[in-house]
Amino acid sequence: MTKTPTGTIKWANIGSSSTSPVEQTVRRIVELDVFYLVIGFEVNSADAFKHEIHDLAIDYGHAFYYVVKNLKIVQSFSFGPHGLGKIGWLDKGRSTGKQIYTVGAIKKDGVKNSRPGTADYEITEKVKSFKIPITGKQADALIQNTNKARAEIYSGKLTYSAIVNDTCAETAKEILDDSNIDTPSGFGWIKHSSISEIPIAYAVNPYKWHRAFKASYDEVTFRPGDPPTWRPIVGEADPIYGTLSSAKSESIT
Repeated sequence: MTKTPTGTIKWANIGSSSTSPVEQTVRRIVELDVFYLVIGFEVNSADAFKHEIHDLAIDYGHAFYYVVKNLKIVQSFSFGPHGLGKIGWLDKGRSTGKQIYTVGAIKKDGVKNSRPGTADYEITEKVKSFKIPITGKQADALIQNTNKARAEIYSGKLTYSAIVNDTCAETAKEILDDSNIDTPSGFGWIKHSSISEIPIAYAVNPYKWHRAFKASYDEVTFRPGDPPTWRPIVGEADPIYGTLSSAKSESIT
């Protein structure tokens, strides 16, 4: 038995008699590592995406992904807010009390600005998911690039901000692009109707990205348990496609 870059090779004798037409031949059974990517979306509000515009005031939506090797999750990325923001714009704002801050406002309870982030944002709604086969090389690059992004988030270097589009979908799309994994364009107009009906950005957003995926890939719906709280956990079996995947071995003569 020997190890190769693509898996494990087992040698088995299948003929040895002097009259056998397969004398001195062997069959190689190659057990290949199978990788794929799952991209999931929480996009369950019909009112949040109308006329090709995503309205953050109605629903932010959510996009996440995880990497699977031989039916086990080996990496995940679910970028979302973790903690409260402040009221105001950028580094200006006001507190919830009487004192007015003009610069360096403490992050409090706003939702329109930068907030601390997490790369393990929990899934609480119905998920609409898509499966993309990837190579071992792509998987390695994606795992490394995801590790970098996760480190930036937990060090505070990368924060969650819907207004400047440091968000789940935009950040996930960047990581996938950097890992040479092609996905449909998720760029579309974004507005926040509590601020203005005029779009404030043209960027990747969950609703537009999901629409683009659905045009090219088969969709599978997944409902988290009761209570409906779940997140991809490294080392666990793929809960969406694990029972749908075929065996990972093939024979080569």
